[in-house]
Amino acid sequence: MKKVAKLTRESVWENQLKGNLTTIEEIRTDTLNDLQLLSEDFQHLHLVVTSVQQNYAALLKQNRQMRAMLLQVVDECFCWQGNRCDRCNAIFQLLSNRQLE
Repeated sequence: MKKVAKLTRESVWENQLKGNLTTIEEIRTDTLNDLQLLSEDFQHLHLVVTSVQQNYAALLKQNRQMRAMLLQVVDECFCWQGNRCDRCNAIFQLLSNRQLE
């Protein structure tokens, strides 16, 4: 004799509920995984930004040192303010970001 299951509204509703709960659990698990990946991306981005900051700070330090050295060359030159030699004029033009003419 074959057993036949009767599908009633309650059993259909129960199956739908179980399916919905499973789907909700899968969505929550996927969301947690997505958040973990996003967190890892932010951590990587933080490392990149930190590296760029350090490199930029080092570059600014080198620029300050170069500027100080160039100004020292001008200060130690035998020309004087208002009557600068070509080399000192070129240094001042370079420091003022003007094109050499």
